[in-house]
Amino acid sequence: MRYRHVSVPRLGGAEVLRLSSDELPAPAVGQVRVRVLAAGVSYGDILLRAGVIPGGPKRPFTPGYDLVGEVDQVGPGTRAPAVGQRVVALVRSGGYAEYAIVPANRLVPLPEGVDPVEASALALNYFIAQQMLHRVARVRRGGTVLVHGASGGVGTAFLELAALAEVTVHGTVSGARADQVRRLGGNPIDRDTEDFLRVVRGLPGGAVDAVFDPVGGRHFLRSYQAVRRGGVMVGYGQNAALRGGKPDLLVGAQGFLGGIVLPKLLPDGRRTMFYNAWSLEKSQPAAYQQDLATVLELLQKGLVSPRVGRTMPLDEAADAHRAMESAAVGGKIVLVPARA
Repeated sequence: MRYRHVSVPRLGGAEVLRLSSDELPAPAVGQVRVRVLAAGVSYGDILLRAGVIPGGPKRPFTPGYDLVGEVDQVGPGTRAPAVGQRVVALVRSGGYAEYAIVPANRLVPLPEGVDPVEASALALNYFIAQQMLHRVARVRRGGTVLVHGASGGVGTAFLELAALAEVTVHGTVSGARADQVRRLGGNPIDRDTEDFLRVVRGLPGGAVDAVFDPVGGRHFLRSYQAVRRGGVMVGYGQNAALRGGKPDLLVGAQGFLGGIVLPKLLPDGRRTMFYNAWSLEKSQPAAYQQDLATVLELLQKGLVSPRVGRTMPLDEAADAHRAMESAAVGGKIVLVPARA
């Protein structure tokens, strides 16, 4: 039996994505084969495809950090959900496929009644926002944070999770999407006409408890300057290092050195860090299962509402990447493998 998956044979633009067909592998000990029902498209996939993120998987690889599916086969001697059980997983790669081989310990049951496409729209964005807000920054009730890209997938997740935690959010956003931020309880800052640092300095106390920054480059340092003593600037992306579809490694280096490393060498009571889910999992092994289960439960209870912008088949993965790069779709793009 053969299965289809999207492949990245070389680094480059969306045009490098290829739909491939291979023999369907069997899971080994400790593994589970999952029939994929939905897989989210994230900006991290684009950065990985372009070569902005160092240490990516060996090429050719199948992109896709999250997937929702059904257990199809369990490896020998492996404790795992039963065949037919619907599950969610966050993985380093492999989501853009009809089937995926996944370590059994990465599977989290999909709550009863939750739609796979909605779960895929939630899984990665809300998971990382949950971890950054509560495990990394440890923002308390009544706190104030600054979120860059507040109308995006992770930004929206921050807005909803912060509202549940009674945390005030100020978010940078294009003027056209300011109302979207307001509807979710945030205070929009027009990134085109306002200086976010000046706005923050005009707030009571003149600073915020935490800043969450996916932009990178020199932007990290300016975000750091908005943090109060005892607070933290959390970088979690390097979007500025992708220019015209090509990686700019100098911009990426400037971000890490000037915005993450330098403040650590000149301590002033404020912290900086670059969030990495895999590193956090090493120091807190139970965090992955706990946090993914938490956000899935919030979805089941109707306490959060991830936005599904568009569903697309696997063979339109390149178009999905182009749509994300041009911000042509509001909400999460989810790939839905089509089968005969």
